[in-house]
Amino acid sequence: MRYLYKILIIYFAFVIASVSAFAQEEVIAKEIIDQRIEELSAKTDMEFDFSELYDHFLYLYENPININIATEEQLRSLLFLNENQIIVLIDAREKLGGFQTIYELKYLDGFYTNIILDIQPFITFSIVEKKQKLSIDNMLKYGKNQVITRYGRVLEQQVGYTSISDKELNEYPNRRYLGSKDKLYMRYRYKYRDIISFGILGDKDAGEEFFKGSNKQGFDFYSAHFFIKDIGKLKALALGDYHLEFGQGLTLWSGLAFGKSATSINLQRQARGLRANTSANEVLFFRGAAATIAINKDIDLTAFYSNKGLDAGLNIKDTSNTDELVFATIQESGMHRTPDEVAKKHAINEQIIGANIHYKKSGFRVGITSFATIFNKELLKETKPYQYYDFQGKQNLNTGIDASYATKYFSIFGEAAISKNKGKALIIGSLFNLNPRLSFTILYRNYQKEYQNFYAIAIAEGGRAQNEEGLYLGTQIHIGTKSNFVLYYDIFKFPWLKYRINTPSYGNEFSAQYMRMVNRKLNFYLRYKLEEKMLNSSDDVNIFQNVNTVTKSNFRFNISYKPNSSIKLSSRLAFSTYNNEILNKSNGYLIYQDIQYSFKKLPLKFSFRYAVFNTDDYDTRIYAYEHNVLYKFSVPAYMYQGQRYYVLMKYTMNKNLSFWLHYSQTFYTQRKTISSGLEQINGNTRSEITAQLMWKF
Repeated sequence: MRYLYKILIIYFAFVIASVSAFAQEEVIAKEIIDQRIEELSAKTDMEFDFSELYDHFLYLYENPININIATEEQLRSLLFLNENQIIVLIDAREKLGGFQTIYELKYLDGFYTNIILDIQPFITFSIVEKKQKLSIDNMLKYGKNQVITRYGRVLEQQVGYTSISDKELNEYPNRRYLGSKDKLYMRYRYKYRDIISFGILGDKDAGEEFFKGSNKQGFDFYSAHFFIKDIGKLKALALGDYHLEFGQGLTLWSGLAFGKSATSINLQRQARGLRANTSANEVLFFRGAAATIAINKDIDLTAFYSNKGLDAGLNIKDTSNTDELVFATIQESGMHRTPDEVAKKHAINEQIIGANIHYKKSGFRVGITSFATIFNKELLKETKPYQYYDFQGKQNLNTGIDASYATKYFSIFGEAAISKNKGKALIIGSLFNLNPRLSFTILYRNYQKEYQNFYAIAIAEGGRAQNEEGLYLGTQIHIGTKSNFVLYYDIFKFPWLKYRINTPSYGNEFSAQYMRMVNRKLNFYLRYKLEEKMLNSSDDVNIFQNVNTVTKSNFRFNISYKPNSSIKLSSRLAFSTYNNEILNKSNGYLIYQDIQYSFKKLPLKFSFRYAVFNTDDYDTRIYAYEHNVLYKFSVPAYMYQGQRYYVLMKYTMNKNLSFWLHYSQTFYTQRKTISSGLEQINGNTRSEITAQLMWKF
């Protein structure tokens, strides 16, 4: 505790000193985009490649939306406006004849300072120039090419790369990785406005082979796409790898999805339909062809077909009459480092075929989605009790209907879905603007234990849209124009067993955040979150063991100050506690300081973080977003005792060529090994380096 007090004194002294040191600020596009990524990444526990989101915001920054003529679809693409705010903006635009400056938006209901600053970099009020015609000449003249190459590796020796005798390796071939510890990434993309995009990327994880063995073709994973939109009645066409997003994610959603957040009570999904896949995610995407056609001005039809391989371990079906191969689980890691992992690569084939029809008019939307999933081998599990209702077989059929309606005072949205086995799922919610300073959200969800869907990513506490019923209540209170409270309470229950919960169970979650934007230089927020769930008394497989209530709480104080165009300072203090009824209470804290500095006379920018953390165990780990090279994202877990720092350098050689270098190191004070298995480091330090070069032409 004495050590912690000293750190706190230094921490607040540094904050006070930094707040009083400088003057005048300038908004920089890359920093704004990083802030959006950090905020949105906090809304999901899934490990996602956020490169598509970065591409999306970067395009909007370079090609801002004219707010005076933008359609509802274009306003939704900002991702920070809810349906009520979109209706308010369009209604005011029609009455006033348009807007001249950003300052006029603050007089609209629901448009507070934080919202306006969120969208400011991505909108314009100027008269739009005449669009260029789609032609080969214009594509060659105005199209943009981008090439990215990246290299990275962990510097310390890991068990999976140490030497081993030939005899032992022959006897235990999975005790060492097949490839080097180098991480390699390559991407090429061409884009003409937001109409045409095509490209290819390759990715090699550490431990995978490269141009030899199982990967004689080079990278372990390749992805390619061709995408075109808004050509007559053809609203979108995708060939190669693509994403589909419909409704509220209950029937079909393969892209990035956000759930409950301490920063917003808007839970309504902004489905973008058919999109190109430009990320290195190796599982959650479609591969084949898809098209969206405008039947008329109000009705769109999307048809899609996908055919791709999935990783799985194969077994012989347990019957005396056949040697048929079956699989028990789909592997989603995308890692192919050992002979066992290589053998599972694309061991099964998945085909998806389906369609969506969508109708919209005057704030009302309704859509119907249906698709079939077909495996070439049977999914057959040796089911544990909690997996009793999971999908088994070769074919599944999912169908759903979604609808929404919005006015400037309220919006209502929902989706109902059913799977082949008659399992059902429902989600329905509404957002009310009770008065100009108060918003309220209510959302109810009921996913039957029998509901089976591999591509459902809906609002859920349990990770999957299955075996869950819950009620979410949230409110956002604005105090003046620069402060707000965001609070929510979510109560849920699981009618059937879950992993590590050998009984039907229940829980709840409460979150409260106060945010204050003192001025355009300084802002801070305070956040508290409390979770209460049920858990087995131990990891013992005994189904009759006791189930206890566990409580986890988190507190965070974050302050950011940008005194001028060169310097940005951010500080954070976070605490976590974990309380199990039969175990001692555990605690943890994290404290860090970020400094970003851009040279005025040199095309050079540095980002630096120094962090000190101390948690009693894994359960009190604390996550924090870190800046990295462009298109690489990191949200590491700070746990146990130690210190961590990273340095990120970006050097812009000219308008077409940029170079990044990232170095991080974590030092643990009371550990002799880090990680386990083939990833184990025999020591207390882990260091990683990443270098990236980007060429635009």
